Amino acid sequence: MESIEVIIQQQQLEGKLFGGFFGLEVEQHRVLTNGKLSRHPYPAAFSSRRHNPYLKTDFCDNMFELAAPPVQGATAAVQNLKYLQQIVNGHLAADERIWPLSIMAPLSADDLAFATTFNTRQWMADYHDYLGAKYGIARELMAGVHVNFSLHRDLIAALFAASGQSDLAAFKNHLYFRLAQGFVAHRWLFTYLFGASPVLANPLKGMPDNLAFPVRSLRSSDFGYTNFPSETITYSSLGAQLDQLKRFVAEGKFYSLHEFYGPVRLKSRGANLDDLIAHGTERLEFRVFDLDPLSRAGISNDTLNFLEVFLAYWLVADQGADLTEADEKNQAVALQHPHQEFDWTKERGLALLDDLDAFVAKYGAPKEYQAALLFARRRLEDPRLTIGGQLIDKADPDGGLLSYGLKIANSHHDWYKSMAQSLQPTIATYPADLQAIVQTAIELGIKVHAAPTQVTLSLDEHQEEIPTAQVWELPDGARAALLAHFPEQANYTDAVAKP
Repeated sequence: MESIEVIIQQQQLEGKLFGGFFGLEVEQHRVLTNGKLSRHPYPAAFSSRRHNPYLKTDFCDNMFELAAPPVQGATAAVQNLKYLQQIVNGHLAADERIWPLSIMAPLSADDLAFATTFNTRQWMADYHDYLGAKYGIARELMAGVHVNFSLHRDLIAALFAASGQSDLAAFKNHLYFRLAQGFVAHRWLFTYLFGASPVLANPLKGMPDNLAFPVRSLRSSDFGYTNFPSETITYSSLGAQLDQLKRFVAEGKFYSLHEFYGPVRLKSRGANLDDLIAHGTERLEFRVFDLDPLSRAGISNDTLNFLEVFLAYWLVADQGADLTEADEKNQAVALQHPHQEFDWTKERGLALLDDLDAFVAKYGAPKEYQAALLFARRRLEDPRLTIGGQLIDKADPDGGLLSYGLKIANSHHDWYKSMAQSLQPTIATYPADLQAIVQTAIELGIKVHAAPTQVTLSLDEHQEEIPTAQVWELPDGARAALLAHFPEQANYTDAVAKP
């Protein structure tokens, strides 16, 4: 097989190289206006969390998990996520807000005890209790953003055709696992640039008493959103990783594959490892990003564009990743004071940015990717410009971030509530009655595909295509109209507990 660089140039695939797809999943807590844990029930307007592809909860009922469907490019992905957050903000109680930080506000013992039991997803009760007992409640309450990324299918198809190989699944697994290795090797840089959990509000299980704060990203450290060091999963090879995962589940070290908290996971169309082998990787799931309070969505376009540039570069570079001391480097950067920077961090980071600058110039990347690199360069030159560096400048006299977190929570809430039109641009062009239908469909867990001239609504095998010019009569509201079209939605309930 010729080099990936040669194939891209010969087949003029440069446009596909920067044509990846992002699907964003964000975890965010409902809190009261004083920062305490919200005890309001999950919004009644939202349908079954077992079936709704967009609106769910995570460890406890006040911890939203919003899943925006995959779309091409960072801008569209963030817009999709903002639309879900717009819907959620419209259903909060008057005294509720969305907490904008990965680390929760300070919680009393009573709050923590309540969080332990505030879970009405009975089908997840055993797993919920297992995680709480093993990792501790405060650790499970950490929130963040999961970034799902896939290369353009035409790019993969062209590379596969040029490879001369016959097993597409194995080819995709090799390609995506190499990208995962490159990311793990450079995780320290992403932690430096985007780490945003600098303080400790609630003690974490397994954390040493003498840890000095502030840090850059507690969530990205060994004491945050990760498996225990003794249960770290290898990235040395895909075969070794799969063998280790199977063994850990079989031996009971992991409850299931869901307990793998590695920085990036290979995801297939199915839920088990056999699907991965049979069908190949469909996307990578990056799990290391703290909530960014500087962005209303919790993650910025620049962050996603930087990630895509890095992955495109690593794909074309076609080189092995040096995983030596990768975890140690990340740990050191994660626990460093946010206004400090190691000499090696700056030296290696700027050298990589030089390569990335040359890469985007060579391949004519759109200007938003160049802007993301400039953003990263400024942060490498001055750690005070990193997210963590900016956050600690906002700290309360006691070193916490309660006042700042509430200020941002109120600001974001007011902004979302002030938006009269949909924050999803295509949906915003629809008549008001159709906008109401689309929003209600999402609340009911009916899948929505929005196009300029047509909306497709689907629930299992039931699909309806609706011209955007169609006039809807809604005498009883959008919900009644949709339930009349999709009566089977009434069977989608959380009431029946199934393992």
